[in-house]
Amino acid sequence: MMQWGFTLENITSCWVNGKNILENLNFSFSFNNTESAMLPLMGPSGQGKSTLLYLLAAMKWPNSGRVIWQFPDGTTHQLSKAGNHLTTQQTIQLRRHRFGFAFQDSTLSPHLTIIENIAYPLLNQGKAWQEALAIAEQCFQDVLLPSEKKQKKHLMQSFPSQLSGGQRQRTALAQAIVHNPTVLFADEPTGQLDRRTRKQVMGVLKDWVMAGNGQRGLIWVTHHHVDDLDLMGIDNFLFIENQTCSLKERQWLEEWANL
Repeated sequence: MMQWGFTLENITSCWVNGKNILENLNFSFSFNNTESAMLPLMGPSGQGKSTLLYLLAAMKWPNSGRVIWQFPDGTTHQLSKAGNHLTTQQTIQLRRHRFGFAFQDSTLSPHLTIIENIAYPLLNQGKAWQEALAIAEQCFQDVLLPSEKKQKKHLMQSFPSQLSGGQRQRTALAQAIVHNPTVLFADEPTGQLDRRTRKQVMGVLKDWVMAGNGQRGLIWVTHHHVDDLDLMGIDNFLFIENQTCSLKERQWLEEWANL
């Protein structure tokens, strides 16, 4: 299996007022085994974690520099404002086929049933509605807890307001991965959940990555720090502070948290 991942080259991103939030970032990361396939983004509030996530997910362009993605099949894409950057249509295709994105606030439509919410993104890939529903049902099955599987048919026909917070968040994850992306991005996916429910949601994410056998990656913003490392069984994370970033280990985080 070839090594794949992303590289940041001289990335600078600015606030609306022109002040740099990230400045001249240079960093590379490879998704070459199960542990390194999961990369948390950590750091103090307002330091650019979500900004970096959006840059990596092609949902925001850097003011200067470029993001280079190399995928498991050898395909390479460059994201930048100048030079050989993607066209608008190529960017849309990258988001639809390579990337998935789960927001902190649910993107589920209150007027669609759960199964309709999950299936809807597949229409953008040209799937027929019945085919989309079948794929969505299997994806929903994968995010259910063992105790919920007997209720699957009922839950599928429910509306988001009829589900618990954890069920809605897992449904939103199903919606984000239903098209089988290579990389899933998540911005505080468990920020509003209690620890028990957070454990369930993080378990879904970990299972999804591991089922990819090295062909999937997860990048997420978190404020839960050591707790998220424990839940995912990893030791490394990307720490963002003072307009820059660096790869850190668990011991460093524990010392930083106690300052």
